[in-house]
Amino acid sequence: MPNKESLYRKYRPFQLEDIVGQRHVVATLKQASINQSFSHAYLFSGNHGCGKTSMARILANLMECENPVNGKLCGKCRACQTIHCGVASDVIEIDGASNSGVDNIKNIIDAAQWSPQELKRKIYIIDEVHRLTTAAVSALLKILEEPPSYLSFILCTTEIDKILKTSLSRCQKFNFSKILSKDITGRLSIIAKQENINIENDALFLIAKMARGSMRDAIGYLEQIGTVAGNKTITSDNAQKYFGLADRQGILNIVKAIIESNIMLILDQVNDLIMASVEPKEILDEISEVFRSAMIINAQDGETKLIDLPDSEIQEIKKISSGLTMAQLLKLAKLFASIEVDKKQTFNINDRWIMEATLINCVEFLRTK
Repeated sequence: MPNKESLYRKYRPFQLEDIVGQRHVVATLKQASINQSFSHAYLFSGNHGCGKTSMARILANLMECENPVNGKLCGKCRACQTIHCGVASDVIEIDGASNSGVDNIKNIIDAAQWSPQELKRKIYIIDEVHRLTTAAVSALLKILEEPPSYLSFILCTTEIDKILKTSLSRCQKFNFSKILSKDITGRLSIIAKQENINIENDALFLIAKMARGSMRDAIGYLEQIGTVAGNKTITSDNAQKYFGLADRQGILNIVKAIIESNIMLILDQVNDLIMASVEPKEILDEISEVFRSAMIINAQDGETKLIDLPDSEIQEIKKISSGLTMAQLLKLAKLFASIEVDKKQTFNINDRWIMEATLINCVEFLRTK
């Protein structure tokens, strides 16, 4: 029996408008399609799962499509029927991590001398291009500089700082941002309905937040919890327990207890989270994010557009921010920043102890201000 297609592959974007969270890239490439003014080389950079490879396929398809209209693929021609499925003979996808040697690039150069077999252009999509060896990059530069008229490259990387400036200068560069949790939640909601996964919106937001800007990870988490849930409705409590996530109200209670100098409540709330299998690092990350959100709100005189959280939670954080000065929040930021240094120096010490000591240190600091 064949393996079931993963949800991420099943719901991979086909049109530019299907891409989530990369409006600036979509707008520019749509205009390039309308004007039929494509570059011979593109470089897409950004964290994993943010849409680089999906965008690369769509861009390649727009270059090849016989009848694109206003930046939209016709969906009927040979290119549209084959590129999205990964079977187009003239659109070749290469994993730079497993094909990193100079011989691999020389093979590309040799094959590139031949005109496309079926489509208008020959296009190479090279993922994780930063993994290529120095010799491989040097070989690639030659053909990037003077490619045949029918040849294009779309390079993707999660580590643009490792790409040589000589390579960068030969490409049109697009930086893909991490996708907002709110945008991921909207996409997950659509997929959940299509797949008959009964899940509350708060649970979807928790999954989106856990994905940290990666749509691919978020869809994977949805598929994972949807498989075990069956016909049951998935609540935020279900999601927290299944993935070992921190209870959002518990985190807010700890932050409030810090401000109120209630160490007993802090330790009780921490213990509840630990007993629910939440890792100390997860607890500290969530607490630090609350303080960070409070700082942003204070810095922008109550403006919340940069806070990627549900409206109900934003209102609670606004109340928290009103009880703290900017000086206090900046000092708290330094306390949290010192945690990684302390852990490296005391790698044999219990993570929970470090976390509890950090939170008590926050209390002691606020008491003196």
